[in-house]
Amino acid sequence: MKIRHADPLEFNRIADIHIESWKNSYSNILPSDFLDGQIDQHLYNHWSNVEIKNEDVLLVAEEEEIIGFIAVWCRPAPFIDNLHIKPSYRSRNVGTALMKAAAEDLISKGQPSGYLWVFNSNENAIRFYTKLGGISKEREIKDIFGHGVEHRKIVWDDLSIIITRVLVPV
Repeated sequence: MKIRHADPLEFNRIADIHIESWKNSYSNILPSDFLDGQIDQHLYNHWSNVEIKNEDVLLVAEEEEIIGFIAVWCRPAPFIDNLHIKPSYRSRNVGTALMKAAAEDLISKGQPSGYLWVFNSNENAIRFYTKLGGISKEREIKDIFGHGVEHRKIVWDDLSIIITRVLVPV
């Protein structure tokens, strides 16, 4: 598996993975009529309009094709907006590799900390992030395309903990 910076020409492929991941992971969180129809257009619109700045980090994992991505917006503090893996590639350390590579990239850019918001009912993701040293903080209802969903904030005061938590090479 190779981790590299994404090319803007790949944003449609990233949107495909984003959509597939949401439909697979959030069927018990978001309404089915939203996931079966509206989500596609929302995420294609998002990725066709996203602006990547020099301080941001957008990485993809690929084997024969792109199998996952991580998007971190540094405006100003690093906010991990998305980490999505094709469902057929989950539990193969793809997310771990992307988190580690993003942490290394952010640290090299002088960004020592970061945070994200995760659906509070996404227990697998919360376990994953805390295993990588993230600290669970406050909860808040956030609007997801017109749907109120409880979120939990996960914070890394020192992103290097992610790197040290990854004990085996990925």
